[in-house]
Amino acid sequence: MKTATQTTTTPKDPCYNVFCTKGRMCVVNTDRSTTCVCPEVCPDDYKPVCSVYLREFNNTCKLHKFACRIGIMMGIEKTGKCDLKDTELAPCSVSRLLQFHDRYLAYLIAAREQEMYPDFQVETWAYEDREEIIAWEFNKRDTNGDDILDEDEIGRMIIPEEDCMMGFLKSCDYDHKPGISKKEWSTCFPPIVRALSEEDLES
Repeated sequence: MKTATQTTTTPKDPCYNVFCTKGRMCVVNTDRSTTCVCPEVCPDDYKPVCSVYLREFNNTCKLHKFACRIGIMMGIEKTGKCDLKDTELAPCSVSRLLQFHDRYLAYLIAAREQEMYPDFQVETWAYEDREEIIAWEFNKRDTNGDDILDEDEIGRMIIPEEDCMMGFLKSCDYDHKPGISKKEWSTCFPPIVRALSEEDLES
C-alpha cells in the first residue's frame, strides 16, 4: 500500500514532521514554529489535490477544512486532479464517508462478538465500547506482534465491497514511516460528531 501524505510538505518544511490529527492542517508561524489548525476560510487558489478517498479538492486548505468538519484523517493521494483511469477503486462518496467509521465499527463489533460469543446478536452492542473494539482489531491484525501493521497485514484488512476502506487505511499511515502504529490506528477513528449533511460540508 502506497503511503499517502497528510499535506504536500518536503523534509525542509517545518511541518514535515508535524502530524496533525482529526483533519487539522499544519501551518508555519512567523517564528517558524508550527500549529495544527482547522481552517475556517480558504483561498480560492486553484491548486487541486486528490485525497486518498479519490475526492478532489481545489487546494490543500479546502481538503483540511472538509476533513476537519468531520474530524477525520485525510491524506493526499497526489497533487493535481484525481485520475481514475489507472485504478480499479471507486471514489468514496461524501454520504458513504460520513457513515464509514460507524459502519466499520459495527462490522468490527459483530466480528469480535461472533468470535467470542457465537450466539451474539449485533443489536446488543454499545457505542461506548469503541476504544476496546479499536484496540481488539489492531491486536488481532498484528499477527507478528510488533505493534506495527505492516503492508501484508494491512492488505488482509481490505474489504473489497467497501469503497472507503483503502482511503481510510492510507490516511491512518501518516508519519512517513512504513506501516500503521498503534498510535496512528487509535487516532484514525473520529470522535462522535453531530450529524452533518453534504451541504454542511460544502459551506
